[in-house]
Amino acid sequence: MSETDENQNQYEYLCSYDNLELAFSKARRGKTLKSYVLEFEEKLKENLLQLRIELLMQTYNPQPLKTFIIRDPKTRKISKSTFRDRVVHHAICNVIEDNFDKHFIHDSFANRLGKGNLNALNRFDFFKRKVSKNNTIKSFALKADIKHYFETVNHDILLKMLEKRIQDERIIWLIKTILSNYQSSTFGVGMPLGNLTSQFFANVYLNELDQFVKHSLRAKYYIRYVDDFVILHSSRKLLEDHKQKIDQFLVRELALELHPQKSQVLKLDKGINFLGFRIFYHYKLIRKKNMRKFERKLCALERPYKEGIIEREKIIEKFEGWLAYASAGNTYKYQKKLTSRFNQLFPVQPRTNIISPKKHENFNNRLDSSKIDFTFQKTLFLFKKGMTIPQIAEHREIKESTVWNHIAYLVEHHQLPLKSVLSKEKIKKILLNIKSPNDSLKEIKARLNDEQTAYEEINCVLANIKGKHQKKSTSYFIEWYKRVNCFRKCYFNKKQRNECRVKFQILAANSLDMKFTKKEFLDFFNNNVNICVLPEEEKKRFVSWKEFQSKIKKKK
Repeated sequence: MSETDENQNQYEYLCSYDNLELAFSKARRGKTLKSYVLEFEEKLKENLLQLRIELLMQTYNPQPLKTFIIRDPKTRKISKSTFRDRVVHHAICNVIEDNFDKHFIHDSFANRLGKGNLNALNRFDFFKRKVSKNNTIKSFALKADIKHYFETVNHDILLKMLEKRIQDERIIWLIKTILSNYQSSTFGVGMPLGNLTSQFFANVYLNELDQFVKHSLRAKYYIRYVDDFVILHSSRKLLEDHKQKIDQFLVRELALELHPQKSQVLKLDKGINFLGFRIFYHYKLIRKKNMRKFERKLCALERPYKEGIIEREKIIEKFEGWLAYASAGNTYKYQKKLTSRFNQLFPVQPRTNIISPKKHENFNNRLDSSKIDFTFQKTLFLFKKGMTIPQIAEHREIKESTVWNHIAYLVEHHQLPLKSVLSKEKIKKILLNIKSPNDSLKEIKARLNDEQTAYEEINCVLANIKGKHQKKSTSYFIEWYKRVNCFRKCYFNKKQRNECRVKFQILAANSLDMKFTKKEFLDFFNNNVNICVLPEEEKKRFVSWKEFQSKIKKKK
């Protein structure tokens, strides 16, 4: 089929039942329990067929937009389409998006598959190293923003851009119908902030700016996210010139203008505000207003959670999304503090309804690690990177004895395996001379009678023994039990292991605050939990590593 025939058949495909069904599944994503989605889904086939007839007959008419104001972090007017109209928006994008996307520049990051704000931030990091030659020369950034962008998009200019790649007049008619549904102060101008089509058309409209910056101005280090863009260069004068030419281009070609207060050339080493972060050369910080905004949202969920209106799982989903965003910056302490705060606000309730146990398991692991002080975690990070004890001490500008104390602490709290610190021979030699966890280092050293074994090494082995006598979280013992028992006993029954894994995840999610010694956990597991399907005798039997290996050899 030729490209012309393909273009002529686009509208037929747009109206097809398969495309409308796909559009429905995309529109409902993340909103499956909303009343308007359930209502539409109840008569899905009937609703989609009715929509198809209206589109084919060109009698489709969108319903009025629901408009509301949000004032966090700044005042915005959001216009929301009905769910039925959102299905149509997805149907349009399914058909035309690929044709336009391949003509967009690589460094346009908003509302595109495989892009997003985190990738934009990574690209900024890459550019800042390039332009400043690894921070050896003074560099600048033109940080700019378009004034009232969505409210000032000109429909005639946008439609001319769309007509270049859409030959079917019926699709253009449908787009005109959707654009005209938004009532702005000026006729033929503006798009609703909140619609999928608006986000897509925003990229189409500003692609003209992208092409001008890349090809006419030849700006090498340019990134755009919706109407927020940045250009990096070592010359302030050149960036001032770019700013003037871009403003002229926007007024002349797109009927837009730069925001006078938010568009300026700044020194790169003073920090650039971009996508919610203040970016310096060596680190990034979340802007405080963004932190306050999320914390307010989190606190607002406390009451609905206690009243049983919202599930803990839904809150964890929002929380994990925020932490993924926050992790793009240097926010370790902030994440740790926020994780602890989360657990105070949303403790596990006795009858938690768990749909996705994996989310709870991931959160429990994050909660365990958040309890380790930052200084120990920093040493752990450097040790895992392959640095030696002397190198860590030099890098952190602390004593070697302090680093050894950190290592011992991490071993005791099961953040670091002892065998990664000392050789098996040395561990065995020290263990033979330890009679009790309460032995002093001096006593053990005297029994060893070996000048080559340092006190710090003895301390690590002793810390490992103390750790085994400490009470630990349910999550820790579940991981241990799966590794030592489930894996060895049901090695050849992967399906059963997967079934039990889900049960373990539910157990971990419902017993977040419980702590055990190994003996207490085994008693609890064997007598109070119904997870293992093996006979009681086999369930309690310990399978050594040697026995497990011999089983595998026999099977082979």
